[in-house]
Amino acid sequence: MTVEITTSRFGKIDVPEERIFFFPRGLIGLEHLKRYARLDSEKGASIQWLQAVDDPETAFLVSEPKTYIPSFELKIWESDPSGAQTEGPNLEKLEILTILHVDRETKSLHVHVQAPLLLDPASRKGVQVITDAENPTVTIPLNTP
Repeated sequence: MTVEITTSRFGKIDVPEERIFFFPRGLIGLEHLKRYARLDSEKGASIQWLQAVDDPETAFLVSEPKTYIPSFELKIWESDPSGAQTEGPNLEKLEILTILHVDRETKSLHVHVQAPLLLDPASRKGVQVITDAENPTVTIPLNTP
């Protein structure tokens, strides 16, 4: 079964239900948006879009953090307000994604490591957590011609 989503970037698209994740607490600053579709990107398998189902304008580039930061380790604060430590499945079974931001002016990629997304493919639920990362983002220069 599919869900039709209207997006500002891709127009109207049909998304398989298994690609839609429910974030009970929303994302930081977007607590009112609970459902997001995970979409493939033209940039390849390492980058995807997380598109809000109920807001055509809200979408984020996401990627597994180890794609850009091989040494990435998830360290959640003991007092993490997301409740990720006390709720849900084992962390090893979750997919970890970080939100990306491309700065065209400086030709750099910003990987937001302080607030990654944890997705449980089995339940199709997600949560954004706060980590013990020293810096909120890691900046990586882009090699563009």
